[in-house]
Amino acid sequence: MINNHHTTQFPLPDRHRNTRRPVGSVSFAATLILLIGGFVSISVVAGCGGSSRGPVSGTVTLDERPLEYGVISFRPVKGNAAPGSGGVVTNGNFEIPAGKGLQPGDYKVNIEVLKKTGQMVRDFPGGLERPERIPVQINETGQLKATVGVGEEDRLEFSLTTKANRTRGD
Repeated sequence: MINNHHTTQFPLPDRHRNTRRPVGSVSFAATLILLIGGFVSISVVAGCGGSSRGPVSGTVTLDERPLEYGVISFRPVKGNAAPGSGGVVTNGNFEIPAGKGLQPGDYKVNIEVLKKTGQMVRDFPGGLERPERIPVQINETGQLKATVGVGEEDRLEFSLTTKANRTRGD
């Protein structure tokens, strides 16, 4: 029997060849990503208006008493290109420092009211215990607004009512 099959041998890759780039060399894709990232960073910083953010502080009451604990956030209204911000409300007070504060303009305000349940919870197994808090329904959801002025520390006040304490005329 005659074997007419010809086998072609392909060279195998040299497994011992050093394929790593020398230290300090960067691929074209990595260079491009770094350049684009740099341009985006410069654009963002240039568009932020620098240090035009101002400190914002204030009080929040719930049913005419200082809100024990909550979270407040400020979102710019349509037409206001300023970034939003927020903070924690503790014992009826909140403070947002200038570095994280608000630029002048109009904002929608959201306050998430959290009430202790009396239970302790862990964020994850083995984590620290903390008081469990649940959201409380308030009448003013979606209705709160604030205007931040130019060159001054803004002191804002918000009075909230729970749905259970709604007056009959509402």
